[in-house]
Amino acid sequence: MRLAPMTAGLAALIAAALTVGGSFAGAQEASRAVLDPKTAHVKAEAGEIVLVDIRTPEEWRETGVPASAHAITMNQQPAAFLSALGSVAGTDKSKPIALICRTGNRSEHLATELRKAGFTNIFDVAEGVAGGRNGSGWLRAGLPLRKGADVLARPVVAGAQ
Repeated sequence: MRLAPMTAGLAALIAAALTVGGSFAGAQEASRAVLDPKTAHVKAEAGEIVLVDIRTPEEWRETGVPASAHAITMNQQPAAFLSALGSVAGTDKSKPIALICRTGNRSEHLATELRKAGFTNIFDVAEGVAGGRNGSGWLRAGLPLRKGADVLARPVVAGAQ
């Protein structure tokens, strides 16, 4: 599996966020907000957070997508990512959004960059789908997945249209 370099992509994401109304004025690094997979799933099902799987389509096909997550890869043009995020989370930058990736590395970095771009309620599902240094992950927790043709389907969550 080949992953695109993150540094340039994240810098571009910040630039894109700034062009759509974000600002660094007064922005401070928020403390890292972390959710475990089970809590993220329960909150997403209840409509309390928007859970976003930011992995690649190849990774989604490999393991499936968490059943309560929207599949929006971070490996795309920043404006397209922000547009897709806005389509599921709306334009309110204080809306609770949780990010999940494979092992927690990309979600941690993207959460930090989104906070810098003015998003104020970003959570990192640090264990990721596969697990890693932060815990055993979504798969080992036995949480539900969408697989096959359903990986790109919208999750069934409270308040979803």
